[in-house]
Amino acid sequence: MPALETVGQYVTEARVLLLDEVVPYRYADKDLVNALNIGMLEAKRLRADLFLPAFAIPYADETTTIDLTKTVKMDPMYRSALLYYIVGRMQLRDDEPTVDQRAGAFLQKFEQQLLSVMR
Repeated sequence: MPALETVGQYVTEARVLLLDEVVPYRYADKDLVNALNIGMLEAKRLRADLFLPAFAIPYADETTTIDLTKTVKMDPMYRSALLYYIVGRMQLRDDEPTVDQRAGAFLQKFEQQLLSVMR
């Protein structure tokens, strides 16, 4: 798995898990970036301490040209959780019953990874 440091790395890795690697893509970059932004909000809701000292969330702009090189400021231990949120949110848009279960599993994994205490 890549380091997941930039918006582009999140988008690319999300496409791998979504099986969406062939152009034309099913999911637009702006939709994936929007999911990334919402995931950051959800992460802050669950773990505000990850965003100290300023409590600011660095949004990636999905309304204009997307800067895929922009750094996503997230503790490295929780970057995969954010990726799972993006994938789960995108899968919620699909209407197949098996996809709903997969979406739920990704969203649950996001929450579990953020709230679990590692030993």
